[in-house]
Amino acid sequence: MTTMIKEGTVLENKNGHLTVSVARNEACGACAAKGSCGQKEDTLIELFSSDDIKVGDKVILETRSSDITKYSMYVYVLPVVMIVIGAILPNLFLKNTGYDINLLTLLSIIIFFAISFIIIKGIDKNLANNSVMKVRRI
Repeated sequence: MTTMIKEGTVLENKNGHLTVSVARNEACGACAAKGSCGQKEDTLIELFSSDDIKVGDKVILETRSSDITKYSMYVYVLPVVMIVIGAILPNLFLKNTGYDINLLTLLSIIIFFAISFIIIKGIDKNLANNSVMKVRRI
């Protein structure tokens, strides 16, 4: 099982709720679009740790790569799948009803897209309670 390890600096500690700044990948430095890219120099990660970690401490963040892949699939693939479902359902069930099928399809897409965000928000709340990422002070 592959583990992803990143080094960061603690910017804020509010009763164990940490904000950690993690430097971007080395690949960003060689990217041709780095000057016009909308990405920040550092990535901010919020997590919880019961350890005695102070602002300015260097920490190592560890997580399983499979967890990152799984949660990325939820964030990127689930909305697309829900949009496709929202586009197909009205055309299957309401095709010959006399209603404006284009308007119903648009409304269905918007509803299913909103449902995907509600599902992702629920997953995010569960992740806040679980320790997906482990923090160690250097």
